[in-house]
Amino acid sequence: MAKKLSKPQRAVMIWLSRGWKAYVAYGNRVEVNGKPVCTAETMAVLEKAGLVQREGVAAWSATEAGREWRDPPAE
Repeated sequence: MAKKLSKPQRAVMIWLSRGWKAYVAYGNRVEVNGKPVCTAETMAVLEKAGLVQREGVAAWSATEAGREWRDPPAE
């Protein structure tokens, strides 16, 4: 991915790259393991980037590229 991920995008990708799934808790809020991590808009951006895939109506999991995602070292 050419551009760096935002803080919420990195937070959700850390969870999903380790095998967790993200779910819409209510409204627009997305949670992983009961912890709020981002919004549905954030997930749409990650889905467009090919890092996550939708499962059903309100759940996401990491794609193969998402499972291989690693946060680049700080510059």
